[in-house]
Amino acid sequence: MNRSINSIFRIAVVGLSLSGCGTLSPRPDPSRFFTLSSLPQVAQASLKNSTGLEKMFLGIGPVKFPGYLDRQEIVVRSGQNRLEVSETDRWAEPLQENFSRVLSENLALLLNTDLIIVYPWSPANRPRYYVEIEVLRFEANRERDGQLFARWSVLDGA
Repeated sequence: MNRSINSIFRIAVVGLSLSGCGTLSPRPDPSRFFTLSSLPQVAQASLKNSTGLEKMFLGIGPVKFPGYLDRQEIVVRSGQNRLEVSETDRWAEPLQENFSRVLSENLALLLNTDLIIVYPWSPANRPRYYVEIEVLRFEANRERDGQLFARWSVLDGA
């Protein structure tokens, strides 16, 4: 009898070990990573040739984001006062840095200048004009359409 209990115990341990391996095996990470992107290269070539503006030294920032966007997960607005944080969709880099960089790339293209710097800048390298931005809302809606609401000001650095 002692022998049969010992055999049953061994079979149970082996069975539990094998079933545990199946349920505890690593699963693929379902995360998807996103970034903002600047205007396409095709638009860049046509816009650079068509603008006749004098090159200016422009600063971008400071750019302020609401606290609910200070996270890696992408936020979706599901109602007027309700936000949902995605379990799988994430920003590939901090949103504020990505936003500032893409904005500076787009303005460089549209203004035909490469004299754009992103805040913070040194007092010795202060731009002639700078754009302050306060992002009020930046998220997708239920239909997954991106929505950006922001206040911005162009200020004279002098």
